[in-house]
Amino acid sequence: MQHKTTETVFNYFNALRAERSAPLRSEIDPAALKTVLPDIFILEKKRDGVVRFRLAGTRICAILGRELRERAFTEIWDEAVGHRMRLAADAVLASRSALEIAVTAFDDEGNATPLEMLMLPLFSNEEHCDRIFGSLAMLDNIMPAEGYTRYLTPADLVFMSVEADGSARPMTSPVPPRNVMSFGNLAKRVTHLRVFEGGRRD
Repeated sequence: MQHKTTETVFNYFNALRAERSAPLRSEIDPAALKTVLPDIFILEKKRDGVVRFRLAGTRICAILGRELRERAFTEIWDEAVGHRMRLAADAVLASRSALEIAVTAFDDEGNATPLEMLMLPLFSNEEHCDRIFGSLAMLDNIMPAEGYTRYLTPADLVFMSVEADGSARPMTSPVPPRNVMSFGNLAKRVTHLRVFEGGRRD
């Protein structure tokens, strides 16, 4: 985790969940996150299987150049990686793991903005882990120019195991050969993306 916002959101989530794999959506208190609210988002997996934005902070919307509420999560990604990122969001919910992604936002003129994304599982009730709590923070703290619609491209994607002591570590299990995908055990290597097997299942 390179950005203070990422650490703040992760530490809040970890304290809130206590001994559970993830907290309830109703337990998230915006007042406790007021310093990072512009960088926070919540996603929901609908009955149709589509993961959509329930809310997105003002800075996130400004960076990506559009209002995100009710938009599909895949819409913010470059078309070539949209399907992979849908699978990644599904995996966060299925494995109840933290996911940290180094990403770059590109506008139509090729200007790049480096960012860090964090995705964390949430329960809407005690039986349904169908929401994702996360953040998207700029690494260089220079707000990109307004008036551009930007799309994200992942540079690196790593699942992290959330330990009982509150620490997080990358999964270190063997990974299938290049271009082999297996979401049965949540492990894959596809082009420049790396996902490591693991995740709490309690």
